[in-house]
Amino acid sequence: MTAGGGARVLVVDDDPGLLELIEMRLTAVGYEVACAASGEEALARFRAERPRVVISDLRMDGMDGHALFVRLHAEAPTVPVIMLTAHGTIPDAVAATQRGVFGFLTKPFDGRELLAKVAEAMAQSPRVHASAGGDSAWRAGVLSSSLVMDELLRQARRAADSDDPVLISGPRGSGKETIARAIHAASARAAKPFTVIRCAELVGPAALAQAMKAAKSGIVVLDDVEELPLAEQARLLPLVQRSALFSAPLRGDAADLRIVSTTTQTLDQAIREGRFRADLFYALGRIALIAPALAERPEDIPVLVAHFVAQARGVEQGLSPDALAALQEAAWPGNVRQLRSVVEQALAQSVTAQVPATLVRRLIHEESEREMAALDEARRAFEYEYLVQLLETTGGNVTRAARVAQRNRTEFYKLLARHNIVPGSYKS
Repeated sequence: MTAGGGARVLVVDDDPGLLELIEMRLTAVGYEVACAASGEEALARFRAERPRVVISDLRMDGMDGHALFVRLHAEAPTVPVIMLTAHGTIPDAVAATQRGVFGFLTKPFDGRELLAKVAEAMAQSPRVHASAGGDSAWRAGVLSSSLVMDELLRQARRAADSDDPVLISGPRGSGKETIARAIHAASARAAKPFTVIRCAELVGPAALAQAMKAAKSGIVVLDDVEELPLAEQARLLPLVQRSALFSAPLRGDAADLRIVSTTTQTLDQAIREGRFRADLFYALGRIALIAPALAERPEDIPVLVAHFVAQARGVEQGLSPDALAALQEAAWPGNVRQLRSVVEQALAQSVTAQVPATLVRRLIHEESEREMAALDEARRAFEYEYLVQLLETTGGNVTRAARVAQRNRTEFYKLLARHNIVPGSYKS
């Protein structure tokens, strides 16, 4: 048995002799091994080494294996953890596996059993590092060096091996479509079309069916799926469920599609308000991924900035250390999209070889104001559309509409007045 490149294992044990023995067994078959003598050291090594599998002693001074697993599982729940203990009992094993521990071995362990368990864990923990070899090309468009993005990429890589629908949620500009492209590139459908359908731009009852037919047997991304009208949601449901009762407009090639949806909402509120079908939500979310906001992964900002600078052809500039620090400290309501805009503007406007922090801070402020204005405008447009749909559904009955919206009549009338909506015009 030999391990491929990038097969990192973190081994944690406060017994130096056993730590050395496990390291020798693993390196002998080709694994890259990092060692830690305590739970606290293991956390630091885990963040630095990004292992694909962790082997930890259960009983250790200070942070024991149970506590270490809780911390690791909170940061990277898809990284398999194998527990070792000299005091193993059936209740210990059951409790550990119920919490999500991948495997449980009792010391003194059999070397072949350990290697078999590690190989099994490796099979469930795909490589995600851009430098992990030729098989990392699928994630080439995802620029990151953060633990939170490693976790998302592990989930995406595993999703690529399935044909189940995927629902990717996250704020605007966080890279949901980029993650969808990575899933496509890693899947068996990589050579087939990748089609993005902007749900907010669909016009006409047959628009969705026509767009999906054009996608043939590849992957289709339903961008902003929460914007689909209820009638289109009803047409989409049987296709997503892979039932034999496809509606006529979606027969043929479209029935073999893999569907990936993206949304900026959790959809819970839309379901409660009757704007999104609960059955469609559950069908679309067989695999659910969450794209983190840029503010949750500031360590990715230098990687992204370097990429944006390299893309600016003919530009022989860089950012000063203070300017880069200002970028890492910003809130980024517009996420990666906003970061790109600020960097491109800074390079275009700077008259020095190194972009100064003062220019970057001014651009961040201006961009953030634009983002907030755009958000307010989108919120007003959404509120208007929601009120109109609510009145159409209730036949202009303000009492019923206010009850559905969970507002009192006075507050609801104020909302209508704010948008110049006359409820009487919606009466049947």
